[in-house]
Amino acid sequence: MNTKVKIEKLRKEMKEKNIHVYIIPTSDPHKSEYLAEHWQTRKWLSGFTGSAGTLVITHDENGLWTDGRYYIQAAEELKN
Repeated sequence: MNTKVKIEKLRKEMKEKNIHVYIIPTSDPHKSEYLAEHWQTRKWLSGFTGSAGTLVITHDENGLWTDGRYYIQAAEELKN
C-alpha cells in the first residue's frame, strides 16, 4: 500500500473519530535509541527513512519536520 492510500485511510478514521491533528514522532514510549520495526510508524506512513523527524497529518495537509541532515533525503523520499 502506498503512502497516499495510507494517509487517506488515516484521514478517514480521523474524521470519523473527530480528530483534527495526528502527530507521529520518531520515538517509542520508552524513548529508545534504536526503534523496533513495530514503532516505526512515521517511516511506514510517510516513507521517510531518516532517524529524526515528526510527521503531522491534518484533514487537509501533512508535513514533516526534521533537521538539516535530512532535508534533501526527505524531499526525495516524500515525492512518492
